[in-house]
Amino acid sequence: MPSRAFWTACLRILAAALGVFLFVRFLLPVLLPFLIGLLVALLAQRPIALCTNRLHAPRTLAAFFCTLLLFALLGSALFFLGRVLFGELSGFLREIPSLLSSISVPLASIKLRLYALAGRLPDGLGTGLRASLDQFFQSSGAFGARAYEWLFHQASRFLSHLPGVVLFAVAAIVSSFMLAAQLPQLRRSFAAHLPQLARGKLASALGHIRAALGGWLLAQLKLMGVTFLILTAGFLLLRTEYPLLFALLTTLIDALPVFGTGTVLIPWALLEFLHGNTACGVGFLILYAVAALTRQTLEPRLVGQQIGLAPIFTLLALYAGYKTIGVPGMILFPICAVLFRQLWDHSGLQDS
Repeated sequence: MPSRAFWTACLRILAAALGVFLFVRFLLPVLLPFLIGLLVALLAQRPIALCTNRLHAPRTLAAFFCTLLLFALLGSALFFLGRVLFGELSGFLREIPSLLSSISVPLASIKLRLYALAGRLPDGLGTGLRASLDQFFQSSGAFGARAYEWLFHQASRFLSHLPGVVLFAVAAIVSSFMLAAQLPQLRRSFAAHLPQLARGKLASALGHIRAALGGWLLAQLKLMGVTFLILTAGFLLLRTEYPLLFALLTTLIDALPVFGTGTVLIPWALLEFLHGNTACGVGFLILYAVAALTRQTLEPRLVGQQIGLAPIFTLLALYAGYKTIGVPGMILFPICAVLFRQLWDHSGLQDS
């Protein structure tokens, strides 16, 4: 029979899992702008300390200017990147009609071959295949109209959420200024209300979380940067239009769990083969191989054992996150699982 300690540990795990779910599902949307503000405040702490120690500036003034400088640098980078990407995206949207018309010829050839194959099959199979082909090509023929309808819907949806986006940004910016100035006092006030034993365990757990999660996030950013540079260089060599736009989109897709660069590059290579651009299709396959091989080579060295989760628990976190809140959950749930693992391993709960 399992011991009482075993059932106690199981109940704690279930309670922690329920807590993670409730936090991500209900509290995170409310706390997210303040968590972003906390992240910005943490990034500004070292420059603030430098200003107060070297220049003897008041902490409030140093926090204001350091946080303002951080936002200015971040805003400038996002502005120039957004300007380039917006220009490429606008040009790409204008070329969608010509792109759709260019694939009509190879699609018609494939359609004739498939119908010819259906004609050589027995009556039952051939009739079913022809009906499926009719449905598929009718739906694909309206793809362009549906694509424009989807884009219009997304634009309308964004405009309807614009007041909420503005409020989110204001809350994140204002909280970052406040937290940057008052973070040391808040830390001391919080620690003063904790027992000495709990204070030591919490400090140890937070230190391990910072090392594990921070190292993992930094490794992912490095991998994304390397992937983006490889894809940008490859698209430029292949003379692809809008290289920065497609490199960024492919990098973001590659960063998602389960997906990879092949999600974009392999179908793109197949389209080039259908157009008769064999050299370009081979180039996309080579680019995919280089990007995938580079990631597979660098990922173990950069990430190492930072995530600290068994593959089955990683898969469980991915699936639970997707079923709960969609694609964002595939990112948030593994991160929360890492946090829980570090708290469990280093807070002494497993020994109590």
